[in-house]
Amino acid sequence: AYYLTILRRPGVFGFLFAQVLWVLGYAALPAFFLLYAENVLGLEAAAASLFLAGFGLATGAAVLAAGRVRNQARLRPLLLLGIVLMGGGFLLVALVADLLLVGAALALVAVGFGLISTVGFPLFSSLIPEGEAGGYTALFFSVRAISSTIALPTAGWLIAATGSYRSLFALGGLATLAALIPLSG
Repeated sequence: AYYLTILRRPGVFGFLFAQVLWVLGYAALPAFFLLYAENVLGLEAAAASLFLAGFGLATGAAVLAAGRVRNQARLRPLLLLGIVLMGGGFLLVALVADLLLVGAALALVAVGFGLISTVGFPLFSSLIPEGEAGGYTALFFSVRAISSTIALPTAGWLIAATGSYRSLFALGGLATLAALIPLSG
């Protein structure tokens, strides 16, 4: 009953629903990227892992940059920018097969992921009433964990149903961009 009460408070459900969507967008990426790189791009595992290493570096740079933002009013625009970059980058990966374009698209995804990961919780924490940090924090991270658990088999089923690894990136892009809807209120 306590968590249902939290969900009815202004902004909480929309934010958590947006989190479900953006986690659905990125959670399966590491597990399936190597298969995509091999089957679609024709890369060996060593070359594909360089893309993942670059992804990690770009994400880290975005995290460090976003972590330096002190003005609370800039967090929401950064979150929205992160969602657009990540979603748009995923859709671009789904549409192209040129290694340079895939690398550029993954850089957009990485920067978006870094922004979302860094500013998401501080923005959510602004919704927490005095003395209720534990319940809200538990709800935020539980939703993230459950979403991650759902994302991996969903990605596998989608690839099996479509026969295409590109569909993973299309779903990731659409799910991530859909997170803009519950955040628009």
